[in-house]
Amino acid sequence: MDAAGFLGTGARLAADVNLVVQLLMGFALLLGMILARRRLYRAHAVCQGSVVLLNLVMIAAIMLPPFARDIAPGLPQRLGQSYYFFPTLHAVLGSVTQLLGLYILIRAGTNWLPKALCFENYKLWMRTALTLWWIVIFLGLATYYVWL
Repeated sequence: MDAAGFLGTGARLAADVNLVVQLLMGFALLLGMILARRRLYRAHAVCQGSVVLLNLVMIAAIMLPPFARDIAPGLPQRLGQSYYFFPTLHAVLGSVTQLLGLYILIRAGTNWLPKALCFENYKLWMRTALTLWWIVIFLGLATYYVWL
């Protein structure tokens, strides 16, 4: 049996931990934006890169197992129900956002990509990723709520 959470909502411990960590990561991304604006690019890179990589762990360890167990078997038949709709939308947009974050991380931090796949407008790509990340956080909050 899963341990009870600490937020007093009746959610499982893993859900509460994930919620708090995701919010902290969202604020860390905002901090990273401030670091970039102050031209502290190395600190910005460490901050943003750490969040993107930590999120991979959170997805694999906490989000993917209940999605695969509880949501995927009901798709697409139950997609009209909020219990299935919000986590599915969260998973789809979250996957796109995570892949975008990894792409930006690889582009900005390495020379691995062929020139044809490289972008130059860092601000546009990073602002897009930050906006999407916060939309995904709000979808995660909606998922947390409907799963109570």
